[in-house]
Amino acid sequence: MEPQVKNFAEDGGALQFTLEGVEKAFANALRRTILSDIPTIVVQTETYETNQCHIEENTTRLHNEILKQRLSCIPIHSTLLRDTEEKKALPGNYSLVVNVSNDTDNMLYITTNDFRLRNKESNTMLSREEQESLFPGLFPKNVQTQSYIDFARLRPSVGNETTGETLKLHADFSVSTAKQNSMFNVVSKCAYGNTLDTEKSAQAWEKIENKLRKEEETSGDIAFQKENFRLLDAQRHFLENSFDFVVETVGVYDNRDIVRKACAVLQNKFIDIIQLIDAGVMPVFTSETTMENCYDVHLEDEDYTVGKVLEYILYRKYYDEDKTLTFCGFKKFHPHDTKSVIRLALREKQDKSAVLHFVRDACVEAQEIYKTLYSHFK
Repeated sequence: MEPQVKNFAEDGGALQFTLEGVEKAFANALRRTILSDIPTIVVQTETYETNQCHIEENTTRLHNEILKQRLSCIPIHSTLLRDTEEKKALPGNYSLVVNVSNDTDNMLYITTNDFRLRNKESNTMLSREEQESLFPGLFPKNVQTQSYIDFARLRPSVGNETTGETLKLHADFSVSTAKQNSMFNVVSKCAYGNTLDTEKSAQAWEKIENKLRKEEETSGDIAFQKENFRLLDAQRHFLENSFDFVVETVGVYDNRDIVRKACAVLQNKFIDIIQLIDAGVMPVFTSETTMENCYDVHLEDEDYTVGKVLEYILYRKYYDEDKTLTFCGFKKFHPHDTKSVIRLALREKQDKSAVLHFVRDACVEAQEIYKTLYSHFK
């Protein structure tokens, strides 16, 4: 298979393209990876063990847990995930500080414009100029509203006996993915569908239209039926192995960069499996089924994203083409399981090394496909 990418278009901040030449398992793996496996900088607050936000003073109307959850939902616009020779990344080197009190007579809103950085090594606050110089656009304005994200509101003092509300907190940064928590999504939209075959759908509609005209339907009824056909039955006519994608970032990464990162993540997943096989530590067991010469290959911490891609390649090469296999399937028995299973039954009796050889070949082919796909988005 040789993946091709065509019809690039940017519309309203969303990237549209057509992926051709690959089976749907590859398109689905790309979408699943974009939605769940792209690493980004976050503030984790979900549990006591992983909490990185420490609230020192809070007299607002929102309690601590709501504020922490709101903080985790705010995208952090930095693509530098780890230190380089030229620059230090946010995780491990800087902390986020919010320290605002309402000393006015009006309601005061804390926004992302009030978020400041502290250098953990020197324990000094960065000025706004330094913060913008080191991490430009870290918490930018919304493109449409040209406003910063509202985080909390502070009520003013009432009379002389009360003081205005205060919020003081600090938080550390880390790297996570939407697989850990959907708050850490890098896209607001990622979907694909079959590319419509306009020629076949036009032919199908022509037959329906001729029938309607023979029945002497009015022009209005025919127009209504045509629109109904376009929305429903026209979708039945599509090009094989061709998929229309739409990807829209939340703003941290560029749309094309997101697709590249997804391809890189998938490549690394297959390379990791190859390395496990080469090291002789890939778990393979004789399957407890009625099929002869049947083996189960266990994939740790992987699910349908990788499994269905390998299943398709193994099926095409060793079941459909050279008839080496009498059965090929993938399954994750329970969503909470950490492992999933590729089950292969061989036509002739062979040892486990033959099974691992098949899986390795499938991983090599899958890795090459995503390597080629990566090159289309440079």
